[in-house]
Amino acid sequence: MIVNSIQQKTWRSLQEKEEGFTLVELIIVVVIIGILSAIAIPSFQNSSDKAKQKEVAILISSYIKAAQAYKAEYGGSLFYTNQLGNYVSISGCQNNNPAFCRANQPIDYTHAHQIDMWYSPSGLFKLRIDGGSSTINIRAIPDGSYSNTGYGVAGCYNPMTGITKVINMTSKGTRVPIANC
Repeated sequence: MIVNSIQQKTWRSLQEKEEGFTLVELIIVVVIIGILSAIAIPSFQNSSDKAKQKEVAILISSYIKAAQAYKAEYGGSLFYTNQLGNYVSISGCQNNNPAFCRANQPIDYTHAHQIDMWYSPSGLFKLRIDGGSSTINIRAIPDGSYSNTGYGVAGCYNPMTGITKVINMTSKGTRVPIANC
């Protein structure tokens, strides 16, 4: 009886000291982590795309300022990079392959004649000047492998009114309309 009593006390003390999580608690934790991941991961991916968009938004903003200076000094229409190159440095990649662009030196388009379309230094965007007498438009269109997942940018300058705009697209894809100044 004494042995039996000792065994019962030992058994009770073991049962009281058992610690850990039940299967239900573990399942609830896994479900909560899954829900948080489903919310957070797309948000982080969107932030990366917006940062890439900022790269070309800054470029287009400086190109639009250069277009203003060109128009003020020369008064003529602006169509090519060498005209912008009087006021700002223009560099880009040879093609729309980001891996190639990272591995190679950018091309200097500052004084290149008859160039109205080139790729951004990252290779993710095709930049295009749509010049004319009434407005000057410069667009960054997502290109290559980034064409369906990137946000474009459009900028414009109207010499008649002095209005400038840089518009960041809010929908992904290659549809980047000419900005209206």
